[in-house]
Amino acid sequence: MKKRSETRIKKSLLVDISKNGSEQMGVTVNISRRGMCIATTEVFRKRSKLQILVAAADDIYAVTGMVVWNMKREALPGKDVPAGMGIRIEDAASGYYKYIVAIKKNSLPAQKSQPVC
Repeated sequence: MKKRSETRIKKSLLVDISKNGSEQMGVTVNISRRGMCIATTEVFRKRSKLQILVAAADDIYAVTGMVVWNMKREALPGKDVPAGMGIRIEDAASGYYKYIVAIKKNSLPAQKSQPVC
């Protein structure tokens, strides 16, 4: 398995995820400049291209990304783990990148032993 080139930051942010008119809400588990893990109730298929609106502080950032993995809740019976998706960011508003730099300065990196992402 390929290692990440950037450390993820543990951060819960509300996101609105859409693809071809289908929408749902989710919450980030961790984020970085290049990707994010989103906890959701339902997942999109692997390699789906998504439009994501990230609500951060007083701003909303538009991000385009691709699903690189997904996990349905049924995959772990008996565990209290939501469904989730790993997203590779392909494009984002410049404000998103500035936001990541700002929180990186003030946050501890996410634990490597995250059960979901």
